[in-house]
Amino acid sequence: MSLDAIKVFCDVAQQRSFSEGAKLNGITQSAASQRVRSLEEELGIQLLDRSTRPCRLTAEGRIYFRGCRDILDQYARLKLEVEGKARPLRGRVELVAIYSADVAHLERVREEFEDDHPGSQVQIHYRQPDGVHDWVRGEHCDFGILSYPERWPDLAAIPLREERMVAVFRPQHRFAARSRVTPADLEGERLIGFDDELPIAKEIALYLRSHGVQPELAAYFDNVDTVKAALADADTGAVALLPERTVRPEVERGILSTTPLRPGFVRPLALVHRRDREFPPVVQSFFDRLVRSEGVEGEGRRRRTAV
Repeated sequence: MSLDAIKVFCDVAQQRSFSEGAKLNGITQSAASQRVRSLEEELGIQLLDRSTRPCRLTAEGRIYFRGCRDILDQYARLKLEVEGKARPLRGRVELVAIYSADVAHLERVREEFEDDHPGSQVQIHYRQPDGVHDWVRGEHCDFGILSYPERWPDLAAIPLREERMVAVFRPQHRFAARSRVTPADLEGERLIGFDDELPIAKEIALYLRSHGVQPELAAYFDNVDTVKAALADADTGAVALLPERTVRPEVERGILSTTPLRPGFVRPLALVHRRDREFPPVVQSFFDRLVRSEGVEGEGRRRRTAV
């Protein structure tokens, strides 16, 4: 058994793919398969169920994966201690985020981090909220960005930011001349919203109903980009309630306009991770940088259950 073989196994397990795990280690898929097979033969157990697509860990494989990942993380911390913290960090960070987590901002933070640490690689995946939750819980990533976090027994959440919700419409809409929009103003308007199962759809409905408005959706979609595209359609005069941050590019280009809601409400975003995970230095450093990028002190905050 070697650290190289353990790393290949952990990468294959996390990516749920021999080809992707092989690519991360600069070897062929056949070589990756052979290294995992050698581990299984040495242990006398099956670590990965290859009969499914994607492949998945067996019960014994999951125990072994967590132990091996901890060994690799501890080794990374040991190298940092020996080499000195002044040296650039090396390693990979796997982050999964909802589609509306501000892609442009995440890309800026990623690029800055990789520039400061040339030996690092940050991979950002985008999924629906349920997908983010499943990836974090299933240990297919290091941590995630999720809206409306809950109190989970096995997951911890650190507040990232609170995004102000606004009324969004085309610039020609009558709301463009207003300084604010109230829930009562939305009565009878053609609303474009989100699929019922999404947390943001439930929160918008709760906001409106708590102020005596029964929302009637003209259309609903499963992501912010599609909602914005529907609003920008020349034949629609509809309104949507969206996080202000998600429509800044369209407002700057004059495609859409926004007006504050009164009373206001916000969409909370949080960084979510497994409670039993101790991050290696490169992941911890990127995690802290993300928190600091929002104007919140990141050091020492990760282990707090903030929501």
